[in-house]
Amino acid sequence: MNDNIYVLTLIGTLGPLLLAATIIYLVIKYQRKLLAQKLAAQKAELQHSESLLHATIQSQENERIRISRDLHDHVGSTLSSLRQMFNQMNKVAPDQPQIKTLSETYKESIDNIMNDVRDISHSLSPPGLALWGLQFTLEDFCDKISRSSDLQIRVVDDGDSILKQMTFESSLSLFRVMQELLANTIKHAHAKNVTISINKKGEDIAIQYKDDGRGSEITSKTAGGMGMHNIESRLNMISAQYEIITAPGKGFIVNITLPQSSLSKTTLYE
Repeated sequence: MNDNIYVLTLIGTLGPLLLAATIIYLVIKYQRKLLAQKLAAQKAELQHSESLLHATIQSQENERIRISRDLHDHVGSTLSSLRQMFNQMNKVAPDQPQIKTLSETYKESIDNIMNDVRDISHSLSPPGLALWGLQFTLEDFCDKISRSSDLQIRVVDDGDSILKQMTFESSLSLFRVMQELLANTIKHAHAKNVTISINKKGEDIAIQYKDDGRGSEITSKTAGGMGMHNIESRLNMISAQYEIITAPGKGFIVNITLPQSSLSKTTLYE
């Protein structure tokens, strides 16, 4: 009789404990499932956002190419035709010095406009990038800025021409990043000098952008007002990492590391 009471007591005690343990297990399992679903949803949302961002940037590049082509083909050809018309004016009235003077003045103005159109076209879609690579295109772009402003820009390549091995996507993204950084320097930094250094970092590429401007108190990569969001988006597309080093009166430095995957297996620009 006592044994039966003991067994019943044990069952009565273990039963609720087992039930409680089962409930706890099911609750934990359900919470883990919810967490996994939440993480999967967040990952899917992030991937979707990145895909949308990549598509947006690609759309922007396609639009840049279209506008650049229109400027070169249509506006450029129209200006060339207009210039030829003034040449004809000189032939029709060779003994009219006033017409010749006006014609030469207008031709000079047209030449200036054509140069501006060409510079804008090249800025929108750098034609040399696919032909000669990032280093040539970047040096040419920086040289134009130096000649048209007080900002002196040096491009120092100590990477054994590693830029020649970069994929076109990486080259274009990095060129856009340099454009954005230079625009920020010109607009905000009041700098006199900029140095862009390229080095090898193991199998990767290390690029440093440095100006001697007034610097800032920026500590966050995504700080607003300096176009860093656009820069970060471009670098994320090619899996590049970066860090900002700056302080008031200490200039502005961006260190960029591009992974080996940004390099092609063969040299693109020979």
